[in-house]
Amino acid sequence: MVLLPCGSMKGLAVVGTVLLCLFAPVALVYGLMAFTPTVSCEHSVRGVCTYGQLPMVVAAGGTALVWAVAVVVTWAGTRGRPRVFVPYAGIVSILVLLYVAGRLAAG
Repeated sequence: MVLLPCGSMKGLAVVGTVLLCLFAPVALVYGLMAFTPTVSCEHSVRGVCTYGQLPMVVAAGGTALVWAVAVVVTWAGTRGRPRVFVPYAGIVSILVLLYVAGRLAAG
């Protein structure tokens, strides 16, 4: 395994954070637009109304939570040595949340 110098690791963390901060708002808006009910959920328990609009909560709320946690965990208390893998794990987590929300809405 080749270890990268500290400057390279910090650069990878910066690139990951920038990618996360570009991808997360798009995923958040997609989660809101794709999983917000367009009709009353009063008598429906299918599609986006499943489990009290759980797909929307998973997609939008989960994305916002993962985004905030990933940025904070990447940079907080690191003393100049950011946690490089966290922003990339955040991006993968957001993709998984969107997939899960889609599966919940599909039935």
